[in-house]
Amino acid sequence: MVQYNYQWRIKKQKRVLKKRLFFYLRNTISKYSPFYREWFKKHEIDVNDLFTFEDFQRIPPTTKELHLQNPKRFILQPYQPGWWESTFQTDPLPRKTTFKYWLKSLHKTYLREVFSTERITEEERIIMEAVNDWLPALFLSTSSAQKPALIAYTKYDLEKIVPELIGALFLSGFRPNWEIYNILSPEPTIAYFQNVWSPTTIGGGLYFACDEEDTPLQKQLQIASDITFETFVGTPSLTKLWLEYAHKQIENSEITPISSFKLCILTGETMNEKVKKEIKTLFQKIGSEPKILESYANNRARAVFYECSEDSGIHLNPRYFYWEVLDQKTLEPVGESEKGLLAFSHIGWHGTAFIRYLTGDLVEGLTWEKCPSCDLVVPKIKGPIKRLEKKQLNKKK
Repeated sequence: MVQYNYQWRIKKQKRVLKKRLFFYLRNTISKYSPFYREWFKKHEIDVNDLFTFEDFQRIPPTTKELHLQNPKRFILQPYQPGWWESTFQTDPLPRKTTFKYWLKSLHKTYLREVFSTERITEEERIIMEAVNDWLPALFLSTSSAQKPALIAYTKYDLEKIVPELIGALFLSGFRPNWEIYNILSPEPTIAYFQNVWSPTTIGGGLYFACDEEDTPLQKQLQIASDITFETFVGTPSLTKLWLEYAHKQIENSEITPISSFKLCILTGETMNEKVKKEIKTLFQKIGSEPKILESYANNRARAVFYECSEDSGIHLNPRYFYWEVLDQKTLEPVGESEKGLLAFSHIGWHGTAFIRYLTGDLVEGLTWEKCPSCDLVVPKIKGPIKRLEKKQLNKKK
């Protein structure tokens, strides 16, 4: 894959994005996605006849309800009987791909060779490389309390794509030697696991406070007071409660002031200026003055996106996603900077993949411009993100 530059002009990025999107549709989605093979057939769409973004918009959006009917159908899986369980009839891998797996395996030593007396055949070596690319290595869950659905990541995703997405955190001023203090509740969701992956990809020590049941607040505060943490991660509501309790403990001389926090990343809830100012004031009361940045986490997108600086707007990724904003009533694309529902399409991913997925998140608009704070040319979310009511979403099915 050619090196991508997030400082390319918009015109060049869109040209590269279009090429990648249609290549992905024709060579991956239409071949290996059980759901989209049927979806395209049902709506009489031939991906080889799609050449423009307008053509692409002929594909009806995918909804949460469609995913919940059978999440396994959204996991990309080449049809390779004998290599793994082939539940759905899709296309097999082309010979040139299996040849590449063979070449890749030639100079590798596998742990099975180290701990087994059995000789590994050439076909087995090819299969092991294919397994790394296509079989799920990790399942996370959507956050729906009533009916959560599993989202699959392959080793390919975790090694090739996820590190680059997490690397966007450096835009905030984050440094590899900073320690991260995380008060998010432990859940198998992307907001939680993005922080698990951070130390292994971009650096930084990590402490999970977890729930108050796991680590009482007094103990949480003592750890934050005793060890230097530069980054704080939490939801707005949990962060407020934590800071209010910390302030009381400092006033009562139970702990010393905590002056080390330089960055606070808030996620998981709708934010407004009032809440942001309250959190900033509370941080000042405990002795810190961190930058307060918002992030956007979406389990089905399989990624978390950040602001680069305060009030810069959340930066979305244009290399591994195609972003759209759709009219609430018609689900037709709206103009740039116009209000609507955020939708995305994966590009280049293995594991669970979506095309034109309707997030249910209402944004004030989407702009693609050069950010004056970080100089990157990326799509940015305008204004606060609001979750569309469930009743409103159901009307669009």
